[in-house]
Amino acid sequence: MYKRSGKSVSKKQNQRNIIWLFILLYKYMKLAIRTVCFHFLCILMFGVIYYNIQSQFKHKGLQERQSLLDYILLSTTIQAGVGFTDIYPITNFSKIMMVLQQIMMIMTQVFTLYFFIL
Repeated sequence: MYKRSGKSVSKKQNQRNIIWLFILLYKYMKLAIRTVCFHFLCILMFGVIYYNIQSQFKHKGLQERQSLLDYILLSTTIQAGVGFTDIYPITNFSKIMMVLQQIMMIMTQVFTLYFFIL
């Protein structure tokens, strides 16, 4: 036995505390990994959707067809909450898709914070 902060703690009790800490960390890391994977999937999914409906977007200064990477960049900036890009929506459907992506991002952040606090 040894003393820690004025209390006697056995080595076995200390090992149990460390194991319990790793179990809690694993539980929360699982949630964090799922959240990150969800964000990456949303970025890819919306990037492909935007690429398939690219006629409903306007490009600042560029008239040629944009690549899939350009729309993944658009999706990433929307998912990150920045929203700054050279591509912007011109039809109601494309605007609704961008709003839907923003709502999904906000709700994911709110639920993740809620579960991490509890």
